[in-house]
Amino acid sequence: MQIKQKIEEYLGRGKKATVGLEELERLFDGSEAEPRAFAEAVAGLEQSGVLLAVKSAGRTIRPPQLAYRYRVNKSRLQASHIRQLHQVRLGLHPAIQLDGYFAWPEQQWLADRPWIERIDRVLKVEGLPQRSAPAPERSYQLTGNEKWIAELGGEALLRRVQLWDALRIQPVADPLMLAVNPAALGAAASDDSRCLHLIVENKTTFQALLPVLSGSAFSTLIYGCGNKITGNLSMFALQFPAPDREHRFFYFGDLDHEGIRIWHEAGAQRELLPAVPFYEACLAHAWAIGKEYQRPAEAALAAFLPFFAEVQQQQIAQCLGSGGYCPQETLSTRQLQQIWGSPAWMQWIESK
Repeated sequence: MQIKQKIEEYLGRGKKATVGLEELERLFDGSEAEPRAFAEAVAGLEQSGVLLAVKSAGRTIRPPQLAYRYRVNKSRLQASHIRQLHQVRLGLHPAIQLDGYFAWPEQQWLADRPWIERIDRVLKVEGLPQRSAPAPERSYQLTGNEKWIAELGGEALLRRVQLWDALRIQPVADPLMLAVNPAALGAAASDDSRCLHLIVENKTTFQALLPVLSGSAFSTLIYGCGNKITGNLSMFALQFPAPDREHRFFYFGDLDHEGIRIWHEAGAQRELLPAVPFYEACLAHAWAIGKEYQRPAEAALAAFLPFFAEVQQQQIAQCLGSGGYCPQETLSTRQLQQIWGSPAWMQWIESK
């Protein structure tokens, strides 16, 4: 890395308004940077207006007489950052897109650049993959670290540079925890009907409904395990390989900010309808108080409420607004089973 570039990146990462000459010199401790080259780089940054000399701090005697202290001109530094992005982009593999970095803080580019350059070297030698691979395998291929994509921010970076789809990465999630109803599956196979799937947030509800799964019209009962469903749902097509069927998913979770957020995030992967009959039964009970600490998920709530009648929307808003919530455990095992097996449930599904 050139001396001038290294100084600019250091200044871009920092938040201080001024920087001392000794501080800049320490960047090159133990390196082979020539003192003359360092001095010329600093002088060049001063000449371009990135560094503004603090006159009261004085200057060195030896030419090019650098100031002992500089103010950092962030606007000029940003302009330099933009020029650098344009220059770097010209040399990268064409699949790597840097458009977003022109709007994001420079710190994001500085943090991502070493990884981008490493990935660029791999793509220039091997090209884009023709076959899909699990995330750890692809991660090791790109960076030499099998955990980089899943655990060290690699997925987010690959999405920032618009490489995620092109790299054919298979997410590695925990297996989806589901129970299968053979009777419903057989019916779907024989008359080409749709497959219905119910996801429940908590283990208690899963265990309560499991004994009556075989008598239901549902093909599967899925244990969401709280937040895990947002990642595990990607495994569904592999664990339930029926691509020629119409799959309809319904979700029942705690009626609180967190439960609604989970439904909303999981629904970003595939259409996921709230299991309204269960929620309606919860609303018939008095709600509990104790979730004041949960942060409202405004977008999730706005998407959730329209599935309910206006009176119920008001109930939900009042409940959540007062720090209340309705856990799934509001409904007893008997109530859960009766609701799931009632004709009203199937009538509601047919109306959707």
